[in-house]
Amino acid sequence: MRRAGAHLIELEEARQQILDRITPIGSETVPLAEATGRIISQGVPTRDPIPPFDNTAMDGFVVRAEDTRQASSDHPITLPVVSTIEAGTPATTPLERGQAMRIYTGAVIPSGGDAIIPFEHCLRHDPDSVVIGSRVTAGTHIRRLGEDVAAGASVLEAGARITPAAVGLLASIGADSVPVFRRPRVAVHSSGNELVAIDAPLKPGQIRNSNLFSLCARIERWGAIAIARPILRDDREAIRTGLQETLDLAPDAIVTTGGISAGDLDHIREIAREMGDDVQIRKVAMKPGKPLVDGLIGGVPFFGLPGNPGACLVSFEVFVRPALAIMEGRTDGLLPERSGVLKTERSLPAGDRLRLLRGRATPDPTGGPDVIEIPSGQGSHLLTGFARANCLVVIPPTAQNLQPGERVLYWSLADEEA
Repeated sequence: MRRAGAHLIELEEARQQILDRITPIGSETVPLAEATGRIISQGVPTRDPIPPFDNTAMDGFVVRAEDTRQASSDHPITLPVVSTIEAGTPATTPLERGQAMRIYTGAVIPSGGDAIIPFEHCLRHDPDSVVIGSRVTAGTHIRRLGEDVAAGASVLEAGARITPAAVGLLASIGADSVPVFRRPRVAVHSSGNELVAIDAPLKPGQIRNSNLFSLCARIERWGAIAIARPILRDDREAIRTGLQETLDLAPDAIVTTGGISAGDLDHIREIAREMGDDVQIRKVAMKPGKPLVDGLIGGVPFFGLPGNPGACLVSFEVFVRPALAIMEGRTDGLLPERSGVLKTERSLPAGDRLRLLRGRATPDPTGGPDVIEIPSGQGSHLLTGFARANCLVVIPPTAQNLQPGERVLYWSLADEEA
């Protein structure tokens, strides 16, 4: 990728500098019933092998494979059925030569038995005998002790996501609680004298505090815990007091929106620098989302995002999301990169920043590349297009005339696992 101008920092460089100061926030133990979607913080060993005994994978008859060696459709063999074995009720006697036992899925293989013939593969059978018309090999349709997990082995390693299947696996080894990384607690402040509650009637010059709701919703959907905080008014002492009160809540990260540009009332960036450590005031070579403030305040990662709604959400995806992933031991922090083709023509002015356009990717029903639609309303202050977007279309700074069918890269907003 091209180098940004001297006054701009490339997106990747800014993000790496941010992530270099982020570390996992620790672990906790949660009940298995509440563990779905969480990230394992340390391996979970099993005392017992899985399966805990040799068992049948099919309903049928358990036999000694050697007894079927001469069986064929022209010369079938008949074996007496001496017992029935159900799941949970092991046989009380071994299987002798020249015998068969009726057996049902999940039941313990009796001593002496080494193969299963499903009911439908028998020529005939009745309560007392079974007629077999083909040879079977030892091990057929038998699930072996420890085949899935050996005794003492870890069923899940640190960093694994607990899926519904993983919950079942953990239940099978008797793990009623699970060590997981803590979910980050993220405090969110909007800022500005113009903001009012979302249920308030608007007076001239006022706007509703939508950023607080969109960011908290995004944080919760990511799997972190959002802590909604009061609006920070455009007053230096009010901002300082508000941030200190938030620090007193011991969050794992603080996110603010607005107040980070170069205006006379944009105090957050300077207050953050006064209160914090290694606080950077950046101009990032991306559009939307050029202004960015990041660092540590009271040892807590701080992210000052733009106030325009579209820019705020794009900056969250690019910078905050990967930081939260590291905190929780996740590996899906960076937006997955895909490619597709444009549906319609699009003209853009050339510039010096990477363009991240809100778009919608639709799979091609014929198996071709995804089709990318870029709606109107790409301004950083607009949310209508973003509300139906499922990707950010990555457009180089110098690209101007994009043609239908042209191949483009996009970052998926729909591939996360939370």
